[in-house]
Amino acid sequence: MLCLDMTKVLEKARSKGVDDIPALAAIIGINEVTLYRLNGRYMEPSLITVWKLAKYLGQPIEWFVYDDPKATRRASVPRQRKATSASRRRRAST
Repeated sequence: MLCLDMTKVLEKARSKGVDDIPALAAIIGINEVTLYRLNGRYMEPSLITVWKLAKYLGQPIEWFVYDDPKATRRASVPRQRKATSASRRRRAST
């Protein structure tokens, strides 16, 4: 899973006078919830988010993006639904 090194991102942002995640999100033009989710490793960064951060921070993408094989992706696995009594009757009658 691709992750952002938010420690580096926030340290560089602070050196530019940005104190917190909501302020950084407003400056680069993304939703602050996105940055909080990236900070908690709940999602992978999109290309546009990475590009906007790199442009604002003046750093190459490799400086703050890394692959973490231990991070798990929250996969949505479809669950099998239980058949309702009406559908069971239809199957039984055919």
